[in-house]
Amino acid sequence: MNLALLRNRPHFGAQITTIPVLFFFFQNYGEQNPITLLAKSDVAWVYNQLPWVKECIHSKSKLTDFKKLRHCDNLLNLRPRNRLPIILYKLLKGGSIFDLVKNDFLVHLTSEKHNVLSEEEYRALAYLKIFIKEQYKLLQALKAPFLELMQDSKLILEKAELNILMMPGGGAGEIKKWGINNFLTAGKSIADKLEKKCHVHVLLGPDEKEEIQKIQELKIANLSLHINIPLNDIAKLVDHCDLTIANDCGPSHIAQCMQKPYLGLFREPNTEWFLSHAKSVKVLPQKGNNIKTISTKSVTEIAVNLLKSQ
Repeated sequence: MNLALLRNRPHFGAQITTIPVLFFFFQNYGEQNPITLLAKSDVAWVYNQLPWVKECIHSKSKLTDFKKLRHCDNLLNLRPRNRLPIILYKLLKGGSIFDLVKNDFLVHLTSEKHNVLSEEEYRALAYLKIFIKEQYKLLQALKAPFLELMQDSKLILEKAELNILMMPGGGAGEIKKWGINNFLTAGKSIADKLEKKCHVHVLLGPDEKEEIQKIQELKIANLSLHINIPLNDIAKLVDHCDLTIANDCGPSHIAQCMQKPYLGLFREPNTEWFLSHAKSVKVLPQKGNNIKTISTKSVTEIAVNLLKSQ
């Protein structure tokens, strides 16, 4: 059995960043047998969408974890502080361990491959570096599961001259939100600056009722609203669009992992949740200021330059 211990993070984005390493683990270890996941939060609704996951068990105790560990041949551990169960598993079962750790003290005695967690590194890369060290291969592995998922999408999308995907939501609440009006104003300004016919796609979750109501009331031409769509449809939508503009939110990590042109609006640096690459830009307010103080003019200019550079 292939088993993965997920980190104790309930948020959507934290789950998205594990998907590339789970896909790589599935493809390269244990004869491509689907993976069993153990999670301390009830996040099965995310992982049930992945064909390479057998089940996601909401494990509330170390005893439940250990019962599953006894039947595991290949173990992917994404819990850096989780040392005692790993050592016991190695002593009693002797299976193969692939490990994310806080430091590399004696880890060579237990693990086949490992990576030391850094808070300065994009989280999905930190997971993949358990297995891969070369930059090119890392970037290929980041996008691979989402390219696979989008093949099963039935989402029908019309192509315009310019297609912009906006993600104005945020599970952590208003503190991370730039504001729906800012997003819509920026979208229009970008299209005007580039003198192109633009179609805006707005992606929101079911809990973002205020933003959904605002969009529905405005009845904007050339705008499509996508509410609570599955992972394969999000991947297809990201791939379809020329640019994604997003708060620091869960689905933004699909755009980041796919390495499509991406403009991220952050209230603070959050290095572990931003992938820096040639097509990505992080925008921050002045130190100590609210995220809503970021001007639509500055976002428009950055977006136009990003699109022109592609």
